[in-house]
Amino acid sequence: MKRKMSLSVRMYLTMLLFFTGQSALTEEYLYTQAFSDPEYGRYHIEVLHAAIRVTENDYGAVTLIPFPVPLPQNREIQTLRAGESDIMWCVTTDELESQLLPVRFPLLQGLGGHRVFVIHDNRQKDFPAQLSLARLKTMSSVQGTFWPDTQILKYNEFAVQSISWSSWFSSMYRLLEEDIVDYFPRNVVEVFRDLSYHENPKLTIEQNHLLVYPSYEYFFVNPNKPELQERLQEGLKRLLVSGELVEIFNRYPYHKQGWAMARDKNRRVHRLASNVLSYQLKHANWISHPEALISEIEGLSVAKL
Repeated sequence: MKRKMSLSVRMYLTMLLFFTGQSALTEEYLYTQAFSDPEYGRYHIEVLHAAIRVTENDYGAVTLIPFPVPLPQNREIQTLRAGESDIMWCVTTDELESQLLPVRFPLLQGLGGHRVFVIHDNRQKDFPAQLSLARLKTMSSVQGTFWPDTQILKYNEFAVQSISWSSWFSSMYRLLEEDIVDYFPRNVVEVFRDLSYHENPKLTIEQNHLLVYPSYEYFFVNPNKPELQERLQEGLKRLLVSGELVEIFNRYPYHKQGWAMARDKNRRVHRLASNVLSYQLKHANWISHPEALISEIEGLSVAKL
């Protein structure tokens, strides 16, 4: 059944390329997305295309095609494992790295593990600067089903519930709007994009606290295509060395806002351990330490062999 599905998807896309005038002789790679909204994943898609472009002379021309429908993360993983798609991006875990081929390069520079709280605008008084981590753990929070963050918070004994997430995480924000949960830990990059999309005056970013734990977004590749993994790894390295990756990253205002919030010295930082990833990147901030990151991920890849 999965084989038939894989063939039908690829046949559909081949026909689509034919009728739109693109060469059917060019190798095709399918990448999956969680949402159909064009704003979702723009940065990742731009980086993906750039990594393919700068390696074309060595690996050949390919066509990148979005998967026909958006998929929840567990289905994205299933499609790659079944050979129905080729590339996805998400937060890495030891388990995921054993199932798919990881392109070990922190696309968001580790900012995914820097979490501020979205709260109802009448709740700031419940999050004073002196609020302890022990007290914070007893307050109700929400994360998405299948998110590594949910596992990390539970491991650290937070009172967190997981729910199915829909487009732009409206289910989480609805719980906040109705004052059903106390806070929604959201990473410092995505929180600005989310709030600009929802435009709900009842929701705001809590002012005093920041959770920090190891969390890195990688590209992941179909386990039967190690040459694609190698190509993307090399492409990202070239983009970093040339400075193009920094230019792409800085074109997105939410990234700059996220960095500013992650460095806000007025926030109390609560550092958490991760139970889903057995290593930590010391140089995930590749804007400041490009050569150090390259050495670190090369060493990590050798160690994982």
